[in-house]
Amino acid sequence: MAPPKKRDDNWVDGLRGVASFVVVTGHLLTAFTPYLHSPSTSKEGWPLLLQLPLFRLCVGGRSAVGIFFLVTGFVNSINPIKNADAGNTELALTNLAKSTFTRTGRLVFPTNLAATVAWVVCQLGGFNMARRADAGWIRMVTRYPGPTMWQAIKGLVRNWTIFWDDAGYTYDPVHWTVVSFLYGAMRIYLTLLATTFVSWRWRVAICAFLYLFCWCTNDYLIGINIYSGMFIAQLQASLGSRATSTLPKVIPALLILVGLLVCSFPQDNQHWTSWSWAMRRLMVSITPASADRYISRYWVNVGCTILMTGIFFSRNARRVLTHPVFNFLGRCSFPVYLLHNTLLRTQLVWMIYGASAWSPDWDKVKEDGSPIELRRGGVGTFLVTIPVFYVTLYAVAYFWAEKVDPQCARAVNWMKDRMFVGEVELGRGDVRLVAVGNGNGNLIGNGNVNGNAHGRTAREMEKEEELARELAVLNGGASASGNGNGNGSV
Repeated sequence: MAPPKKRDDNWVDGLRGVASFVVVTGHLLTAFTPYLHSPSTSKEGWPLLLQLPLFRLCVGGRSAVGIFFLVTGFVNSINPIKNADAGNTELALTNLAKSTFTRTGRLVFPTNLAATVAWVVCQLGGFNMARRADAGWIRMVTRYPGPTMWQAIKGLVRNWTIFWDDAGYTYDPVHWTVVSFLYGAMRIYLTLLATTFVSWRWRVAICAFLYLFCWCTNDYLIGINIYSGMFIAQLQASLGSRATSTLPKVIPALLILVGLLVCSFPQDNQHWTSWSWAMRRLMVSITPASADRYISRYWVNVGCTILMTGIFFSRNARRVLTHPVFNFLGRCSFPVYLLHNTLLRTQLVWMIYGASAWSPDWDKVKEDGSPIELRRGGVGTFLVTIPVFYVTLYAVAYFWAEKVDPQCARAVNWMKDRMFVGEVELGRGDVRLVAVGNGNGNLIGNGNVNGNAHGRTAREMEKEEELARELAVLNGGASASGNGNGNGSV
C-alpha cells in the first residue's frame, strides 16, 4: 500500500508547528524557571522581561494546547461541513464514517509507540538521573522502572489500554492531552453527524448553544475550543478564498494582537499585578462559581480563539505561516509533542546534570536517607545544551514523521480496507434506473450498472420516483401517462 500523500503547505500546519515549539519551550521554562508563570517576581517586586505580556508567551504551553484543540475542531470538520453545505450529504456521511474510524488509529498507534520508547528507556535506567534533578517538574513527570519484568510489562500494557480511558498512569505524562484530542474528535464527529442535514445557520446556532453549555459546565479545555474551531471551519466553508479580503487589514491585525495579549494571562499569582488581577475579576464575573481554579484556562482559550480568528482573516499572517520553515515545524509537530519529554528526561538532563552526577554528589543522601538532588550546570551549560537539544529533537521528529508515521498510516488504512464493506464511489457510480409508468400508477425500477451523461445523484432519482408516484395517483387511468422509459445514473 502506498504511503499517504504529503500535505501541501498551508497556514494551519504552520500554526500547529508554532504551537508545538511553544509547548517544548514552555516545558523547558517550567522545569528550570517556574517563576515565569507568575506576572512578577513578587507582589511588591517588578516583573522580569519574560514575565511581561507578549514576552511571557514563551512559557505559554497552555495557549499552545488551546491552539491544538482549535486546529482539531477546524481540520476535522471543514470537509464534512463543505460537503453538507453543497448538498453532498451522502459523501459527507461516508467520509465522516471513515474519519471516525481512522482518527482513533492515527492517534493511538503513534502515541503507544512513543510510550513504548519511553518505557524501554525507563526500564534500562535512562531516567535515573532525571529522578534526581533539582527541577521539580522533571521529577514529577519521571517514572520508576518496574520492580520486576512482569510488573514492567503490566505497566506497559496498562499504558497501551487503560490510559486511553482515564489518561492516568503513563510513562510519558505529557501524553494526557492526546486522550483529550481523541475525545474531542469524537465529539466533533457526533456533532457533525447530528447537523449534516440542517442548514448552515442552524448548525451555527447549535454549535453556539454547545459552546455556551461547555462554558457553563467548566469544559474549558476541549469543548469551547473544538466548537470555536468548528465556527472557523464554517466561516471557511462559507467564505472560501474571500475570507482574507472580507475585513479591512487593520481588523485582523488587531484581533491577532488582542489574542496574543489575552493569551499572556499568567498561570499563577494573578493578584501580584493590577492588569492580571483586573482580568481575573472580569472572568470570575462571567464564569461559574466552580470555575475559580480554571480562570487562567478560560482566558487563555478565549485568547487562542481570538488569535486564530485574526489569522483566518489575515492574508499576511497566512502567508507567514505558509513559509517552508513553519510548515516543516508543522509536519514535525505531532512527533515533537510525543517525543520531546523523553529526550528532555534523557539527553538534556544528562548534559545539564552530568557533571554533578559524576561528582561525589551522586552518593550523598539527606537526613531521611533519600538521595540528594543533583545540581544543574551554569549559564554556559544551558547556552550549549539547549540548542543541541532542539537540533536533536527536530532531527528525531523528522525521522519519525518520515519513517514511523507513514507505517502507522499504512496500518490504519490496511484495517480500513479489510473491515469496510465495498461501496460504489459517490458521484462516480453508473447505476441506471429504468422507470416504466402506466396509467394505473405503477412504477417499476430496474437498477443496472451503466453510464449516463446526465450524472444525476441517487437522491435526485428517489425524488423523481416519489414525484412519478404522485402524478400516477393523480392521473390514475389517464392514457396520457402511456409508457415511458427514463434513464439516469449516479
